[in-house]
Amino acid sequence: MALAVSTATVSVAASAGPADYTPPPPAAPPAIYEAGTVMVRVGASYVDPDDDNGKWRFNRDLYPYLDGLRYELDSETTWNFSIGFMPVDHFSVEFIYVGESELDLDLRGLLRPFENEKIRAGSVDRRTGELMVNWFPVCKESWVQPYVGLGGHYTDFDNSSFRVDANDYLASVANAVGPATLFLEDDWGWAAQVGVDIMFGRDSNWLVNVAVQYLDMEVAADLHYAVPAIFDPGVSVNAARTDIEVDPWIYNLGIGYRF
Repeated sequence: MALAVSTATVSVAASAGPADYTPPPPAAPPAIYEAGTVMVRVGASYVDPDDDNGKWRFNRDLYPYLDGLRYELDSETTWNFSIGFMPVDHFSVEFIYVGESELDLDLRGLLRPFENEKIRAGSVDRRTGELMVNWFPVCKESWVQPYVGLGGHYTDFDNSSFRVDANDYLASVANAVGPATLFLEDDWGWAAQVGVDIMFGRDSNWLVNVAVQYLDMEVAADLHYAVPAIFDPGVSVNAARTDIEVDPWIYNLGIGYRF
């Protein structure tokens, strides 16, 4: 029995190691978002223009019949694609493309006898590219990765031809002849976003993405319409310049993959 007790004591002492021995800490979970990670996302976007202050700012001395005219831009759904790269931990550089959408353009604040009506003037077609720098504040091992981003956008617009009802209104109040066209300049501005990537699991490379963006967007626009010439038998073209404040909120939902 003495021999058994002595053997057990030596075994326990051997397993415990030296008096200053410290067992190694448990292995940390692998990093999910770290320097060198690439994220590709694709999904749907809901483009919601902020047109609460949508008043046309035409020169009232030259175009008094356009003074007080207001506009509304309807919301529209489109698609988006983005690719991001993390040059260092917690930060990524992301390019985002929000596909073409047709925002219906309505006119209100009309003169008599249309003062209580709203006219569908046409549609505003836009496409947007964005470049963002995003900050991921949580630890790189987390499979839920919220982020905030700041950057800029470039938005391309197509010109918009007025529909029949809008042309009839201009003919009534401005003696316009023929169809009118709204020429829209492309726009640069700042952009910001808040979003989150959620992995399908700690060991999965697939993710779901939700993001909300705001784009500062004030678009210069020229309204061209023909009127009878004063001295010639033909027509002359009036070009009334204004700004359209689009300032859209964009809500993105999609899936992605990390490399």
